[in-house]
Amino acid sequence: MIKTIQRRIFRGILAVAMLSLAPIGASNAEEVVVEGIINGLECAIDSEWCPVDKLDPHIAFESDFVLQQRNGEFYLLVNLSRDTKVRYVLEDARVTGELKAGHNAIVVEKLEIERGGEFRTVWSRAMQREALTQEQSR
Repeated sequence: MIKTIQRRIFRGILAVAMLSLAPIGASNAEEVVVEGIINGLECAIDSEWCPVDKLDPHIAFESDFVLQQRNGEFYLLVNLSRDTKVRYVLEDARVTGELKAGHNAIVVEKLEIERGGEFRTVWSRAMQREALTQEQSR
């Protein structure tokens, strides 16, 4: 069990490190809207859906969270904090942003979560800028 957890942590750190070493320039960006479920990175790498629920202690061992489609394909959400992603783990989500070609990474412009049959914006760059401006004016 401990070796499995160590292996998953190592894989997550390795995946994030490899992504950070790859050049991500404006020239290889494509605007996309992608729907899926927020899932743990290690679980997505192992083609699993986990944690089991939002109270699953496994969440603490996940290095990051991704947007995973039902077909198993997943996308790193590079500019969202882990705290933001973990809040919506296992929830249906829609992400609008720039797909970085060859990296399965999205620079998120807007994150929407499905509630009551419709998607509602829970995070956007504009919302973040507004919150920072209000904080700085205090």
